[in-house]
Amino acid sequence: MNAIAVPSHPPIFPLGVRFDVSAALEQLADNPDAWNQHTMRTEAYGTPHGGVSDIWVRYNDWANFNGDQEAFNGPHQSVWYPVAWKLPAVRNLVFDVMRVVEGEHLGGVLITKIPPGGRVEPHIDQGWHAGYYAKFAVQLMGNEKQAFCFDDATLSAMPGDLYAFDNSRRHWVTNDSDSDRMTLIICIKGS
Repeated sequence: MNAIAVPSHPPIFPLGVRFDVSAALEQLADNPDAWNQHTMRTEAYGTPHGGVSDIWVRYNDWANFNGDQEAFNGPHQSVWYPVAWKLPAVRNLVFDVMRVVEGEHLGGVLITKIPPGGRVEPHIDQGWHAGYYAKFAVQLMGNEKQAFCFDDATLSAMPGDLYAFDNSRRHWVTNDSDSDRMTLIICIKGS
């Protein structure tokens, strides 16, 4: 008996859902001090994320960090960081996405901001967390001059768009516009 070939998804694809992100954007504007409290991802030597601003909303508890970045990024139970309570609309979006994708286990939650003319350099995400969870994103700010790129696919998401992406494949992000590109990245394990 021959196996049935199941078509695979492209490395990035929209899920046909658009959320209202206005409350999240308002809360982010009201909390400018939330950005770059944790810079391990953006300031490491040779990082593809240099020049990007982050808000770590949920990840491994900082009490577990002893200076060993590899161990910190290893297997763990993610926890909400204090900033999550300043951004209740972001938490609401996270749980809305969990419902849409029928998620069973929530991992890290990250908000990234790429300034006008900025970019994330080509790379493949590695490590336990990157490989364990599926990656979903809600575009908070975006336009047609900004793109999430793979060797064989590109997506220019609009505000509120929900999409999935495969971070185990080489990818990069460009912002050739005159406004920030802001993305809510949610790591979810399904059944």
